[in-house]
Amino acid sequence: MNEISRSLRVVALSAVFFLPGFNTAYAGTLASKLELMEAQSPIDIRSDSTYYGNLPKLNFNLSSDTALTVINNGSPDHESTIRANVSPGEGTLMLSGHQWNLAQFHFHTPSEHLINGRASPMEMHLVFSDAADNLLVVGRDIERGLFKNQALAPIFSDLPQTAEETLHIGHFNLNSLVPDYLGSFRYSGSLTTPPFTEGVSWVDLASPLYLSGSQIDAFKSLFPEGNSREVQDLNGRIVLTDVPGFVSIHGDSDPDLLGTLLPSLEASVSVTADVSKLATSVPEPSTHGMLLAGLAVISFIGLRRRSSATVAA
Repeated sequence: MNEISRSLRVVALSAVFFLPGFNTAYAGTLASKLELMEAQSPIDIRSDSTYYGNLPKLNFNLSSDTALTVINNGSPDHESTIRANVSPGEGTLMLSGHQWNLAQFHFHTPSEHLINGRASPMEMHLVFSDAADNLLVVGRDIERGLFKNQALAPIFSDLPQTAEETLHIGHFNLNSLVPDYLGSFRYSGSLTTPPFTEGVSWVDLASPLYLSGSQIDAFKSLFPEGNSREVQDLNGRIVLTDVPGFVSIHGDSDPDLLGTLLPSLEASVSVTADVSKLATSVPEPSTHGMLLAGLAVISFIGLRRRSSATVAA
């Protein structure tokens, strides 16, 4: 890796860990670069731009007893968050034989990604990187539940109120962050904070996480104006999903489907034979690179179809 590429990697990693310090001159340069970027995050995940099929399995290996260091890196600034740092080796994700290592997880309000135009009260991001410093983010919507989330109570009952405060948690089960049902939406995007570097692999889990109203309100009180980036254009990208029923024969879906997802989803959602015929099957690639290549091909096909439709009109 040459020095320029290495520097860009360092900047990207610094941003995803929410380290401040960008000056005015850099902001101007960033603005000009953003005009040329066409694969930005977050997005509105819509059934009419989503392809259903078999996707590579997500294999999480997370510690059930690990220490966390929780910080507030600058609330109420909208590019700040509450972040829990995870020690190396405490969590991994295997995807198509490629290992991703969990570095941290953090939160946004409201949710950055939309589902058919609908936002959730919050969204959690688990940030992974590989040996080459490539990034993969696992997102999960947070909905308002009836009861307090006991697993996350050690964090949300004592949120650091300022950047000077640090919360140390001795014992935390990382498995509580991931649902049993791992249906997801996947696409290639970017960081949602400066420098908005592209080439980030996104996996948005369909099954939401639930916090009590008081837990959600405690976080919102630190970010009264929110700390989420606005939705970005797809620009011809195609989102892949293995969630049954999200893409229907008519190309739409029930917008309330994701609010009721359970581990037994397969038993409660019927997928007709016609849907199976219409769905775009995505064969499981043997490497992470093949998955990204497939995303690029599908995006190209989407652009060609859009161009053809414009000419025909």
